[in-house]
Amino acid sequence: MAVEIQPTVYYIWAVTGLIALLLLFINSRLRKFDPLSKPTGVVLVCMMAVQAIENIVREKTNKDLARKLSPYIATVGIYIFISNISGLLALESPTGNFSVTLTLAAITCILIEVFSAEYRGAKGYIKSWFEPFIPFVLINIISKISTLASLSLRLFGNIIAGSILMKVIYAMLASISSLIPFLHDFNIFGVIVAPVLHFYFDLFSGAMQTYIFVILSVSFIGKELPSND
Repeated sequence: MAVEIQPTVYYIWAVTGLIALLLLFINSRLRKFDPLSKPTGVVLVCMMAVQAIENIVREKTNKDLARKLSPYIATVGIYIFISNISGLLALESPTGNFSVTLTLAAITCILIEVFSAEYRGAKGYIKSWFEPFIPFVLINIISKISTLASLSLRLFGNIIAGSILMKVIYAMLASISSLIPFLHDFNIFGVIVAPVLHFYFDLFSGAMQTYIFVILSVSFIGKELPSND
């Protein structure tokens, strides 16, 4: 019996391949860069991005954890952003699939527990599940589940809502265009309005959703640490 592959899987592969090519291009630029020269272009952008991510992570956690966590935050940020703006390349956004956002949120939630255990120690970590009183263990479990739900549903909901709204607007503009006799099936109003809408729903909103996911991930991890010094 043949296994049917969902169309979204192909878009996930396409976005992953695009990110791989982008990273290969960046790597080639970095390998040719002279550390003693003034950074420009791609190298300068990469340095500014790395510095910005490290500052965000350090502010919400601490200096030691920033070194460990920054690579993950940069990776998930790149993946989500490219996925969110993939509509500009006529691709379906992988983050419009709940299984993708749930997986990304699950990784963050696992890291929350890993770093919490690392910094609190085994005894402190187990104790944290029962704070402030033993009966609160159920509330703490629900709280951890709600973190997973919050991260995954927020990203998925905003991306899928933007996608659905775009389809509705396209259909509406196509109906209006069809009222003009000599245009036939050509959606003239869609061509005029689409660039502005894509700029907001794909580029601006995509960047905002990436930033929100990153900030929430770092904040949730930092909240579980004994201190943020």
